[in-house]
Amino acid sequence: MKFPALAAVFCSAFLFVTASFGQAAGPYGTVEIEKFTVASGVEFPENDMNELMSYMVTHFNRSRRFESVFLSTDAASQTAPARRVRITGTVSKYAKGNRAARYLIGLGAGRTKLVADVKVTDAETGNLLFEQKVDGHVYGGLFGGETDAAKSGVASEIIKTMTKKGYARKERLKS
Repeated sequence: MKFPALAAVFCSAFLFVTASFGQAAGPYGTVEIEKFTVASGVEFPENDMNELMSYMVTHFNRSRRFESVFLSTDAASQTAPARRVRITGTVSKYAKGNRAARYLIGLGAGRTKLVADVKVTDAETGNLLFEQKVDGHVYGGLFGGETDAAKSGVASEIIKTMTKKGYARKERLKS
């Protein structure tokens, strides 16, 4: 008689623990992005930071996996639902690269690299959903490729991970 009761207690505890650690209660519909910080010793100009934040919002919206995406400084943050995901990050490495070198030399010469340490949390509870080192890079492309592609690469990696972990819809919303 004691074994079934013990098994029931164990199963209940196991379900509680797995529900508390990383199990998505379905995808999030709202994304709030806080302006990233820059690690000590990394030179990342303010205008590039503003572009990065703009690229983040644009790419999250283009993914059509969320109903609402905004920066934490936007007015939308005041009326946003409590159940939303918050994305924060720190730019930990940046090399602007050289478009001419990518075009003329190739083979990785002049590549642009942007690395950010990102945390994705539930804004309502503060629970960490995941953290990840993401990078955007440009090795080449038409006429050497655009340096800004590294910024969109950061957003794309976060969206892919969120989708894989169940925090973003797998199917895209209809336009």
